[in-house]
Amino acid sequence: MEEQSPQPPAGGTEPAGRAKARPWMVVVAAVAGVLLCGGGGAFAVTRVVAFGAERDEAGRAGPAGVASVPSAPPVGASPGASATPVGPRAGAGAVRGDDDLGRVCDGWFYPTSPRFAGKAPHQITVGVVDSKALPSRHVKSSVDVPDLRNWRAWTPADPARTQLVGCVDLAGVGETVRTCKFDDPEPKTPALRKATYRVRLFETATGRKLLDKSAVDGADQDCPSVAFLVGGEPLASTVSDRQLYELFRPYVMRK
Repeated sequence: MEEQSPQPPAGGTEPAGRAKARPWMVVVAAVAGVLLCGGGGAFAVTRVVAFGAERDEAGRAGPAGVASVPSAPPVGASPGASATPVGPRAGAGAVRGDDDLGRVCDGWFYPTSPRFAGKAPHQITVGVVDSKALPSRHVKSSVDVPDLRNWRAWTPADPARTQLVGCVDLAGVGETVRTCKFDDPEPKTPALRKATYRVRLFETATGRKLLDKSAVDGADQDCPSVAFLVGGEPLASTVSDRQLYELFRPYVMRK
């Protein structure tokens, strides 16, 4: 059977802005404190869940647009290897999925991956950490870009072909920019604060760092469709897809 290729977004030269789904349900769960501190006790995790035909598939925490990546060494790495090594370290074998690409942000590289060379565009995958309390990395399934001629490079269907990995990590939060309102099943009004991020770019095959910006403001200040709130941690503005495009485009399109 012939493999079906992903279809480009509908529209002209620039995709229309995607509507944000209205959050409608809040689920509160008790999670053992050992998940964060290894001790007793518990804390509350509030999850705001949105459903709807227009929901943002590449949302900041939505299951449809991201894959959660634990911070752990790749399978096959040397016994006793640190999850955050000093200097790049080679992972054994080829990239098998988004979890491997997420670990490039933690100092791993995959020598069997294609080098950052040859004809543009160069395929890129972006991983995001937007919480200090739950610092797992979410690998985006795509980045919305205005240039539809090269959209496939920003929608990595085959992780093994990714040449570049972008890493977006929450650095800090500042002043409140708005209050987000959730109604069901009980009122929730968490603050959304202006946040800054560290943005890096690596070559998958070598771990070579190509870009490192330490204070990028999160320009997306919309209330999210899905949010995880731990121990009173505020919501944070996020780095928008347009920002990612502007930051990484010179490398994706390098000839």
